[in-house]
Amino acid sequence: MKYLIYLIAIIILLGLNLGLFGSLQIQSQIPNLLFLLTLFFSLEKKDYDFFFVALVSGLFLDFYSACFFGGFTVSLLVVSLLAHLFVTEILVVDINWKTLSLALLTALVIFNLILWFYGLVIFKLGLNSQYSGIKIFISQFPINFLYNWVMLYPLYLFFTFLRNFLDRMSVRHRGVIR
Repeated sequence: MKYLIYLIAIIILLGLNLGLFGSLQIQSQIPNLLFLLTLFFSLEKKDYDFFFVALVSGLFLDFYSACFFGGFTVSLLVVSLLAHLFVTEILVVDINWKTLSLALLTALVIFNLILWFYGLVIFKLGLNSQYSGIKIFISQFPINFLYNWVMLYPLYLFFTFLRNFLDRMSVRHRGVIR
């Protein structure tokens, strides 16, 4: 049941991403709400739900992207796995606005590098005739980071609402009365 709720939340965020923010572009950049949701799931230490969220979000982003299929899926899976391993195995952090901002910056850099490298490999293999150079990613990064940073806290509130809703639903499902 929780995966169905995750899927509905992903579809809602994708609709907001393409619909609302598609018309609110700043220098042809929009926030990537699915990337932010995946980042929040990977920073949580509870379970491995971030794999499902990263896979489904990446597939949706690939379907609506003009790039070669698979770039967003691979990038989201790698970034979410690295973030989860870093938080659980290397460093114990408390989630606050400072750590979220640093996690966003680091994850966005890694995400863009993987996306660029994936496009380069696909271009070199002759599977795609178009290639976006690293200069394009570097020039668009500051606006992309700022736009995602503005949406960081509102989406974090949505994420906590979603997790609390699922926790309350699972407690009621087990028959435990609070």
